[in-house]
Amino acid sequence: MSYKSDITGDKTLLIEDKTIRGAFCHIFRRNTMRTRITLACTECKNRNYDTTKDKKTHPDRMEIKKYCRFCKTHTLHKETK
Repeated sequence: MSYKSDITGDKTLLIEDKTIRGAFCHIFRRNTMRTRITLACTECKNRNYDTTKDKKTHPDRMEIKKYCRFCKTHTLHKETK
């Protein structure tokens, strides 16, 4: 890490290490418009999966065909509240 002085004399941190830059990018990525949702099986009504979705690109409720361990088959899973 190194510091750069500007005209006023304030020191600004220059990020040169990739691990630090990656950590900062991870912090900024968490501030997106993604919301947590729960997916429930349409046949047995068990809530099997937790995931996230972007409300801007998917404003409607999600429907995904996933494996249900209780039904032991691939079934349609819908977003629940």
